[in-house]
Amino acid sequence: MINGLAIWHYPHRSLLENIVFFAEQGFSCVSVLGSKMTMVCQDCELSGRIASVIKEKQLVLTVHYKLPESHSVEDVKDFKTSVDIMANWQRNYGKLISVLSFDVPQGIRDNIMPYIQYVLDYHDFDRVAVEDFGLTEEEKLQIEPLKNNKRFGFLVDIGHMYIRMRGKNKEGKTLFENSPEECEKKEKPIYNDFIKAFKSKEFPIFEIHLHNNNGVDDLHYFFDEGTLDMQIIANVLKDLKYDEILTIESAPGFKFECRFPESDERIIKTFEYWKSLLR
Repeated sequence: MINGLAIWHYPHRSLLENIVFFAEQGFSCVSVLGSKMTMVCQDCELSGRIASVIKEKQLVLTVHYKLPESHSVEDVKDFKTSVDIMANWQRNYGKLISVLSFDVPQGIRDNIMPYIQYVLDYHDFDRVAVEDFGLTEEEKLQIEPLKNNKRFGFLVDIGHMYIRMRGKNKEGKTLFENSPEECEKKEKPIYNDFIKAFKSKEFPIFEIHLHNNNGVDDLHYFFDEGTLDMQIIANVLKDLKYDEILTIESAPGFKFECRFPESDERIIKTFEYWKSLLR
C-alpha cells in the first residue's frame, strides 16, 4: 500500500515546503488540490522546482480536482482549461501525476461522460478516477462504456462510504445517501459490510481517501476520533490485498478547531497509528 497525504489541509507552509516536509515524515505519496496545482503549473520556476523535488525524493503524486459545477458553457470551459494546463505540465516534466481524480458535483451527476471523455481522449494521464460515483444504477449505466478503458477507475472515500452505510445524513446529496449498490443500511457497519461495499465496485480502485467522522457528517477527523473503527478498515484493505494509493484526508481546521503546530503533531500521530493498525 502506498501511504499518501492530502497536503492541502496544512496551509501554514507553501506547497513546495509541504512536499518536502511530509516526505521527510515518511509519506511516499502526496496529494495536491487541482486548483492549487493549476496555479503552480503556470509559474515556470516553481513548477520546475516541484517537479525536481518529486523526482529527487521518488514521490508518487496525485492531484485531486473536480468536474464542472454545472453543464454551463463557462463552467465547462474553466474545467477544460485547468485540465489542459496540468496536461502541459506533464508533457514538460514527465508523467509525474500518478492519478488525476475528480469530485463529482451534484449538478452534473446526470451526465459526467463528456468531461471524462475529454480528459481520456485528449490527454495522456495514465490514470483518471472519479470519487464516489457509480452509487446508483443510473450512474453505473453512464460509465458502462468505460469498462474496457484501463486508464479509468475509482477513488473511494471510506469516510463518505461509512456515512452512506449508516444512512443518516440529511444533506440530500447522492454522495452521502445510502447506496443499495454498496450495502444495506446499518447502525454499526462491520467487516463484512465493508468487504461487500468494496467488492461492489465494477472499476479498479486507483486511490482511497481515509478519514474519520461521526457516521452522519463529513467531518474529516483524525483517525483516533469519530466512530469509524479503523482497525476494521485496516483488516479489510489487508485482506483485499489493496496495494494502490491510500491518502489520509484528515483535515484540521475544516470542521473542527486545530491549528499549527497541533495539526502537524496530530497528523504525524495519525500516520503512526495507521501503520500500527496495518501491522
